[in-house]
Amino acid sequence: MTTTTTDSAALRSQLVDRLVAEGFLHEPRWQQAFLDIPREAFVDKFTVHDPATGRHTHYDLNVDTATPLAAVYDNVSLLTQLDEGGTATSSSTTPSLMALMLERLDVHPGHRVLEIGTGTGYNAALLCHELGDHSVTSIDIDPSLVEQARTRLAEVGYGPRLVVGDGALGEPSAAPYDRIIATCGLPRVPATWLDQVRPGGIILVNLGFALARLTVSDDGTASGRFTDYAAFMRLRTDINDTAPTVRDIIETANQDGTASRSLWPAVLEERPVQCLHAIVHPHVRRVVVHGDDGDMYALVDPVSSSWARARLDDSGNAVVVHGGPRNPWTGLVELADWWDNAGHPEPTRFGLTISPDGRHVLWLDQADATVMTLPT
Repeated sequence: MTTTTTDSAALRSQLVDRLVAEGFLHEPRWQQAFLDIPREAFVDKFTVHDPATGRHTHYDLNVDTATPLAAVYDNVSLLTQLDEGGTATSSSTTPSLMALMLERLDVHPGHRVLEIGTGTGYNAALLCHELGDHSVTSIDIDPSLVEQARTRLAEVGYGPRLVVGDGALGEPSAAPYDRIIATCGLPRVPATWLDQVRPGGIILVNLGFALARLTVSDDGTASGRFTDYAAFMRLRTDINDTAPTVRDIIETANQDGTASRSLWPAVLEERPVQCLHAIVHPHVRRVVVHGDDGDMYALVDPVSSSWARARLDDSGNAVVVHGGPRNPWTGLVELADWWDNAGHPEPTRFGLTISPDGRHVLWLDQADATVMTLPT
């Protein structure tokens, strides 16, 4: 079967209908952008991961067009680059998350936007469709990704300003911006970004497993709420950065260390607890191993060279072994207990205020109700 433009247009229409029906896409202008821009123009070879089975399926539009094209327009992330350990380092984000973020960004013609994480260039194309090339700057650490995106954007008629560099530093030469949108996950919002946004401008960024929408004030602070669950690949500040694999995390946590016992909170697996933990302790990597003898939590913090593993014993307590200067299990348990005692607040009740010196203050319901100052 030869795939035609008509096939792509029909699949785009079906995707838009789905995003509208599921509540991710409301505004006609963004509906039109998704209808007009072919996603396959930005991805020819890609991998789809099935979290339920762990299976990876590889597609190549250069070999077969029909089956991969249908996969392109499924509402899933398309993995487009893997490091040596098999960990994805670039992708085309789930369309529903793209749509949600574009609408949360509240961007309009005349606004200037900095995108952190060019990736395939598809999201930059959607921005250009609404704002025009001259209003969009996009930065990525990987020169090959930037050049590939530049070529593919040109092929569909767009020419935004693309820059090779460390997204954590922003792009000061084109500042100030009205909006910064980060299509990558970060542990903290860089203070440099606050300097590059006009007062009243918006920063939209993924922290942990949540999306934060922050408004920059005249005094240089940025404040706002977490609006949605979201998770992106982490920002790379070095092209040679590699993330620890699941095997690495388990092997590290299985070392000999200091043994202790602790409570095992009943709310440990609640999604808001996982979300809050990822916001407060963003460097801790967590793997849960399900076995015949029960579950094992493996927690590794590469930044502090700390690790822990915990198993539930017959009495309902945790048997913990840990090593390094701090015990990552303790941080998880303390947050779970706090969340339980606070009445199980959803992530959207939390907000964040960031000062020009980079201090992050987490609050609940209102900005003066401080929960904690986040560790750096």
